[in-house]
Amino acid sequence: MKERLIKNLGLKILSIFLAFIIWLIVVNVSNPLVSGRREVTLEIENDQVLTAARRAYDIMGKSTVTVTFDVHARDNYKVQPSDFRAYIDLSELYDVTGSVPVKVEVLKNDEIYYNVSSKPGIVRVQTEDMQTKPFVLEADVQGKPADGYAFGSIVLSPETVTVEGPVSQVGLINHIGVKILLDENVNGDLEGRTGIVFYDSNGNELQVDDRVHTDVEEKGVHYIVYMNKIKELSLDFDVEGEVAPGYRFTGVECSKRSVSVTGSRSGLASLNTIMIPSSLLNINNATKDRSVTVDVRELLPEGVEIGESDNPMIEIRLRVEPLVTRNFELTESDLVFKGQSQELVYKLLPSRITVTIQGLREDLEQLTKEDLKASLELEGLPEGTHTGSLQFESSDRFDVVSQTEFQIQVQNQTGAQESSVDSSETDIETTEGESISQGESTQASQAEGPGLTEPAAEAGAFDRLESQEGPGLTE
Repeated sequence: MKERLIKNLGLKILSIFLAFIIWLIVVNVSNPLVSGRREVTLEIENDQVLTAARRAYDIMGKSTVTVTFDVHARDNYKVQPSDFRAYIDLSELYDVTGSVPVKVEVLKNDEIYYNVSSKPGIVRVQTEDMQTKPFVLEADVQGKPADGYAFGSIVLSPETVTVEGPVSQVGLINHIGVKILLDENVNGDLEGRTGIVFYDSNGNELQVDDRVHTDVEEKGVHYIVYMNKIKELSLDFDVEGEVAPGYRFTGVECSKRSVSVTGSRSGLASLNTIMIPSSLLNINNATKDRSVTVDVRELLPEGVEIGESDNPMIEIRLRVEPLVTRNFELTESDLVFKGQSQELVYKLLPSRITVTIQGLREDLEQLTKEDLKASLELEGLPEGTHTGSLQFESSDRFDVVSQTEFQIQVQNQTGAQESSVDSSETDIETTEGESISQGESTQASQAEGPGLTEPAAEAGAFDRLESQEGPGLTE
C-alpha cells in the first residue's frame, strides 16, 4: 500500500497544483453568486407615536432578525453585519394584528449585495396602556446597633418615588424601598446613598423590565439614620377617688414596674418615670379590685418611643379590700396615765373598757393591746367623778370606731384608804359566805357525779373579729 502511495509522487502533486490553478481561473472568469446571512439587531423608529398616545410596546420574539443576501463569491470576504440596518417603523403598526414590516437598508458596500431581505419579514408588537403611580419609600435597615442604642428615625430624600411603565409591570409592584446596610455595633448617626428596590405583595424583591422608569436620580436615594439611646423608665401611679365605706384601697399591682424606651439623648435626659394619670386610675365607690389596661405609647412625650422588644400594653390592678372590726377589753394595766397627781387616787368605773377598732383582717389578727397605745389624760381633774375618754396614737393599721362609756373617780389619799378598808371588810364577809356555799356545792356535786364547767372568763369573750357588713356596691 505504501509503495502505491509514493509511486509517481511528483506527478500526483503536480496534478493537484494544476487542478487548483484551473479552479482559480474558472472562479475569476465566472465569479458566481453565493447566498449569505447575518444576524442584525432590530432597531425601532417613531416609538414616540405610541408614547404620545400613552401606550407601551413590547417586541414579541427575538430582538434580532436574519438578513439574507446574494454576493459574488470573490466578494464574500467583504461581508460584515454592520453593512446592514434592520428596523421597524411603529407609525406603520397595524392595530388589528399588531404587526409591522421589517425594513432592511445596506449601509456599506451596497454594490456587492443582491436580493437583500430579512427573516422574519414582519414582527409582532404588543401594546398596552401606560400607568404612572407614586410610592412612598420604605427603609429596610440591616445591621446591629451597639449595646444601649437602637435605630431611631430614618430620613429619606426623596421620600416618594413616581413610577411610570406598562400597566402589567406597574401592577406587580406592591411597594418600593431602600436597603441600608450598616456595620455592626453602630452608635452614631449615619448618612449615605443607595438604590431603590421593588417588592411584590409577598415582600420579595421584584425584577421589572426596562420599560419601567422612575424619577429617582442615578446616584440613588439619600438617607440619614439617627441612632437613639435606650433607657429604662420606672412606672408611677396617680390614683384618685375614695372607695366605698367599709373598704380600703391597699395598693397597685402592675404587670411590670418599668418599660424600655428609645429616643434622642436630649429627649431622654429629663425623663426618669412614666406617670399613669389619675384619669385612668379611679377607685370612686369601689367595693372590689379594679383592673385597667394601659397603652404606654399614649403617655410618652413626642420623640420618645417604646423599645422594640418591649410590650407597650400593661395590666394594672387597683387592690380594694373590705374592713373588719375587732373588740379589745382594756384595764388600768393596759393604759398610760398622763398628768396624774401624787396626792390623788384615780379609779376607773367600770374597771374594763371595751374598744372597737376597724382595719384589714390581716392587720387586726396580728394586733395586740400594746399596739393600741391607749392613754388617759388626768391632768387638772379635781376630786369627784368625771366622764372619761381614751386617746390613741394615730396608725395606718387601724381606726378606733368606738369605746364604751366609763367614769374616772378621783379621791384624795385619806378618802381612798377608808374606802379601801370598808371594801376589804365587805370582801371578807363575802368570801366566807362564798366558801360555805362552795362547800355545799362541792358536796352536792360529789353526790351527783361530774358536772359542766363554768363559762370562760368574761375578759376573753369579747376578743373577736367581726366582719363589717353592709349593702354591696357594684363597680
